[in-house]
Amino acid sequence: MNSKTLSSWMLIVAPVLFFLVFFIGWDVLVGSSENTSEEVANILEKRAIVGIFGIVGTIILASMTTGFALLAWSKADGSTAEGTLASIAAMIFVGMTTIVFLSMGMGYPVIGEGAENLIEAEWIWAVSDSMFAGLFLAWTAGNIVLGVALLIENKINQIASGLLLLTGILMLILHLLVGIDDLPGIIWIVPFILAIISAIVLGIFHLRSESVGMGKSEA
Repeated sequence: MNSKTLSSWMLIVAPVLFFLVFFIGWDVLVGSSENTSEEVANILEKRAIVGIFGIVGTIILASMTTGFALLAWSKADGSTAEGTLASIAAMIFVGMTTIVFLSMGMGYPVIGEGAENLIEAEWIWAVSDSMFAGLFLAWTAGNIVLGVALLIENKINQIASGLLLLTGILMLILHLLVGIDDLPGIIWIVPFILAIISAIVLGIFHLRSESVGMGKSEA
């Protein structure tokens, strides 16, 4: 399996698992919480489950960001505009991967020793949660930069590239609107769902571009 195939499958599978694990599995097995204190209490009651979630979640999120990074890096070329943009996108997605390990890793002191100092555990968990805001901001920038690079290069389906760029723009608008009250909930949901869909679509067309290339070379 080469890096192109690996990155494609990472982008196809990881976003689906991300949604299932973080937005369905967590609520079902750990439970939702109104505030950090309640969330830490839930975590301490189900430490074994949360520990497993931490490992699984890290693998899933890191796989998705690594998939983006590998794809962007494969397009990196300092001699062209699209190659330079792809290089920048690759660095952004590597940064995202770093944030994933930091934010997910910070949960383990809470799981292991949180009961001994609840106040400290709540602070650590709050910081860990807040780092996801940085993750989504980096995802926004990465989608925009990589989307532009792929559109200019025009080697992956233009719909997939355009959807990635559109998703990044909508995520940027979402960040600009964050200080406005009384916005409909759908405004926050749509860009996030599109981010997942655009990653899957990009992975599919990236994989198909490999198959087409192999078919032509064999002919």
